[in-house]
Amino acid sequence: MVFKNDSFIINPSIKIDHVKLKVLNLRKSINFYQSIFGFKVLEKRSNQKTAFLSLATDYKEESSLLLVLTEVKDKNTISISEIKKEAGLYHFAILLPEIKYLSAFLRHIQNNLESQYYDGMADHSVSESIYIHDPDFNGIEVYKDRSSTKWKWINNKVHMITEPLNVTYLLSKDIEEIWNGLPSGTKIGHVHLHVSNLVRSKKFYHDILGLYHTASYPGALFFAANSYHHHIAINTWIGTNILPANNNHYMPGLDHYAIILPNREEINRLKNRFIESKISTDETLDESDQQYPYSFYIYDPDGIKIQFLCK
Repeated sequence: MVFKNDSFIINPSIKIDHVKLKVLNLRKSINFYQSIFGFKVLEKRSNQKTAFLSLATDYKEESSLLLVLTEVKDKNTISISEIKKEAGLYHFAILLPEIKYLSAFLRHIQNNLESQYYDGMADHSVSESIYIHDPDFNGIEVYKDRSSTKWKWINNKVHMITEPLNVTYLLSKDIEEIWNGLPSGTKIGHVHLHVSNLVRSKKFYHDILGLYHTASYPGALFFAANSYHHHIAINTWIGTNILPANNNHYMPGLDHYAIILPNREEINRLKNRFIESKISTDETLDESDQQYPYSFYIYDPDGIKIQFLCK
């Protein structure tokens, strides 16, 4: 698929690098991500109540860090409805490299995940997905892309659907495959966000950040670099009168997500783009991000924090 865009275009090689979540009980969250997904604790900083989760136990290994958990203090009793009143995370999506792993994961959670954590399953035409949430109601999609040769593009928009997943067929695939944790090659495929205004957010993600608008759905828009179906999605499914992101710093949810660029030149090119667009950049790194000296943060129109980095 070849896109045409006369304005700024982000580097086509960008990917979602990792996601940082705020949780209420770090020990409980670590146990969930270890037992359900097989994440390994790459590092744990007790003074910050922060844990770094990965596929491996070494920062040097490719795509080692995928998830950062940081504990926040619960000042009040928090309900699901209160959590969903502000902009932020709808879900982050874990992309598996082969369908046999999605099949094994489904069998694994059928036997090991309490029903309260299930959110559903879907066939999106471009991919097959399982949806769950963690103890703090952070949404998680676990999915496998179908071959891009099978994706349908019409007028530069990819055809995506939401239909029931063929669970019987999926469970019949590679029935000897046992879930032994996230396999090598697993990535954060995309993030999907709650926002308050689609038009305003489209201007940011498409016009300023330079992602292609790849698909539309009732109440939702999808954006990607190059010809992927989406790296970032936005929706207004919980309403347009929601609070900005991180309005309550003691509430669990998304702290930020990180986008990786190939080099310092691309970091500077993007930074200049934000400066030209009169969007403030923040170069004061959180303690948990100081391993990325060439990085900075910005905030989208709803105050959702985004980190841009290179390694």
